[in-house]
Amino acid sequence: MRIAVFVINLDRDKDRLAFMTRQLDALGLAWERFPAVLGLAVPDELRAWFFTPEGAPSPTLTPGEIGVYASHLNAHRRLLASDFDAALVFEDDVEISARLPAFLAQVDALPQGFDLVRLSNPSKSAYVAWADLGAAGELVAYARVPNNLGCYLISRAGAAKTTAPRGLRMWAIDEDMRRPWDWGLATYGVLPPPTKANVLNASSIDALSPRALGRESAWDKLRRRRWISPLAAARRIRWQIAFLGSAPWLRCLARDMLKSFMPKRSRASILRVRR
Repeated sequence: MRIAVFVINLDRDKDRLAFMTRQLDALGLAWERFPAVLGLAVPDELRAWFFTPEGAPSPTLTPGEIGVYASHLNAHRRLLASDFDAALVFEDDVEISARLPAFLAQVDALPQGFDLVRLSNPSKSAYVAWADLGAAGELVAYARVPNNLGCYLISRAGAAKTTAPRGLRMWAIDEDMRRPWDWGLATYGVLPPPTKANVLNASSIDALSPRALGRESAWDKLRRRRWISPLAAARRIRWQIAFLGSAPWLRCLARDMLKSFMPKRSRASILRVRR
């Protein structure tokens, strides 16, 4: 499998680029800096994803969230325009462990038809052990997909799904990608994750949002929360059962219920579910 490596980075965030350069060069990875979109400066070819026909931005996204989302979509579009089979996409605040090359050596062992493999996400919820990746860790499938897109591998098929026209985007990209039932995304992860996201201060893009650096109050968070509808909940459950299998899904459900009664330090011990 031929893999492109992209680092999403704003022109003015030179310190963050230097941070990523040192790590990637030390691992001997060939990579490409991918210019990030700053706030509402969305390329014309992506404006329909984030702006109404009258030119108003998506009412549920901040300028920072629009810039981040557009940056990732641009990287996905670049993959589709290339002859690579997949792309390893980094945000520019990711700490990379020496286990990442071990994962890249195992990519041909990934499930056929995978769309997305998350590489910076510890899981706080139950997950299904899918395959042993040796020194790279364990490939898993999530009952509840964790947040954050600091580093991930996306296939051409996955990029075709994320960039497909489907109306105005209403969720931030990390929230959208937590809903594979809406996209048909075959989503996996690696545990323990070979990278760690958000190790630096807020980026120039994130600083455009009042939610950055903890500036948003608990009341504001509650007020903007979008509750899932019964129909969406049914789609989610149907997807989870079809993807994980009914027995593993039920075991994940039971483990997640059980963990709420356990001390935090003990919860990780019960999250792993066998296929």
